Amino acid sequence: MSAICVIDDDCLTRLAVEMTLLDAGFPVQAFASAAEFLQAREFDDIGCILTDIEMPGGVTGLDLLAEIGKNAPDCPVVVMTGKGEGAFRRAALALGASAYLEKPVSAKRLIDAISSALRPAARIMAAE
Repeated sequence: MSAICVIDDDCLTRLAVEMTLLDAGFPVQAFASAAEFLQAREFDDIGCILTDIEMPGGVTGLDLLAEIGKNAPDCPVVVMTGKGEGAFRRAALALGASAYLEKPVSAKRLIDAISSALRPAARIMAAE
């Protein structure tokens, strides 16, 4: 199974999400910013990206969504943010986010969103 990449500048949130996903059986790689992720990763071995919207380093979660849309349009992205409904949600979904979760998010809702985001990829691989 390909890794779930967790991108969040809040260390405690990142660790909690990482532990939740590991406990659910997902392989995880964690990054403190979208810029760090883009410098460290290729797009070819990623199951799903879980990203915050506002992060340091000059690359926001929305910037990351746009970059993924250009370079890896089949890679599912779940956005998890403290920004509520409204413009951020509309922008994230317009850029191709599979789901938009508001923090704090329950472990069940997080696992359900990741599982749902992975399903289209599983169907594509099964059809090949």
